[in-house]
Amino acid sequence: MAEPTCPKCDAAGIEHIVSKESAERSKTKQPWFLVVYCDACGHVYDVFAKHVFSQPVTPKLKLPRL
Repeated sequence: MAEPTCPKCDAAGIEHIVSKESAERSKTKQPWFLVVYCDACGHVYDVFAKHVFSQPVTPKLKLPRL
């Protein structure tokens, strides 16, 4: 199996891919996102949303059977 390699510094291995929670927090103290990066050079692979805003679910209208 091939080891992942950083495109910027050529550090090889999954142990060099790490994540860190954002300093920004929601009202419930959850981090807004995670940053995935190379611990050798700091190259950012991706940013993932961790706290997602959602719309409240409206109740469905039930009609009586005739």
